[in-house]
Amino acid sequence: MMRKELGETTNQIRKLEDKNNTEWNSLDLIEGKSIDELKKHESKLAQEISEIQKEIKKSHSKKLLVAELSVLPVVFLLIVFSGIANTLTDFTPQQTTDIMKTRYYTENLRGDTVDTWKSWRLVGTTLNVNILKSPRVTEHQIDIIKNAIASENTIEFDDSIVHKGPKGSVSTYYEGWAGAIKSSTEKQTIYNLPTSFNFIDTSGGEGDIIITLSNIKDSDGYTGYTKSITEENEILKSFITIYDISNLSDQQLSTIIRHEFGHALGLGHSTAPEDLMAPTIDMTIPYISECNVDAIVDLYNANEGKQTVCEK
Repeated sequence: MMRKELGETTNQIRKLEDKNNTEWNSLDLIEGKSIDELKKHESKLAQEISEIQKEIKKSHSKKLLVAELSVLPVVFLLIVFSGIANTLTDFTPQQTTDIMKTRYYTENLRGDTVDTWKSWRLVGTTLNVNILKSPRVTEHQIDIIKNAIASENTIEFDDSIVHKGPKGSVSTYYEGWAGAIKSSTEKQTIYNLPTSFNFIDTSGGEGDIIITLSNIKDSDGYTGYTKSITEENEILKSFITIYDISNLSDQQLSTIIRHEFGHALGLGHSTAPEDLMAPTIDMTIPYISECNVDAIVDLYNANEGKQTVCEK
């Protein structure tokens, strides 16, 4: 309606503007309105129409915003249920990769080794062991040393104690080297395994393995030391020295004897920190392990100067 009225007013103004001077003199009004009044009326109509257009635009903007907000939940649901959502919410492949890597490295923690060095070349299966004692060494201590070498007793420990397996799985350990080596005699070896140890008590240097018990502390802080005389890959004689014996507990004495006697038989050190043959002895399980026995078998199968991989 306002646009129609504005159009009519504009036409009336144009009619008046098109008149010549003569006509203006004879015509001052059109339908009772002068040209000035018509122009004012035109301006007012134009302003009112402009205000109405602004209000319409505002109303449309509000309606559009409300419509957009109402559509957002629908759009989100479409994204979630579409394939696009995988890239936004699904992290399963990355998590699976991390778990697999963890398992992989955990499995690689297994595989400790024991070094093999040189072996005895025996006609039979007996080694003669001579224990040289100082005046303050007791018979009780001598018995501990003999037991650590000649005992055939076994002990079982849960593998979880030294992180070698789940709780409930067990491994067998040996109190003495005689029992440890005899447990593997069914395995064929190139050289005879020393399964018997004959103890002698002389003041001279008789015997294959000489054990010296000293009350003196080693200047470098060692508790035990083993030196072997060899020719090519054969051990001819071994010398074991135990230091500061008066200050060693029974368990410490038996443990250091087992360790040094392993060297005298031809073993090197183990990479497993809890193993008896580790460079620094851990007293958690101070006995001869199945891996130590496997290393002896490998050594006496002419695998000198190599490494035996532990199964646990």
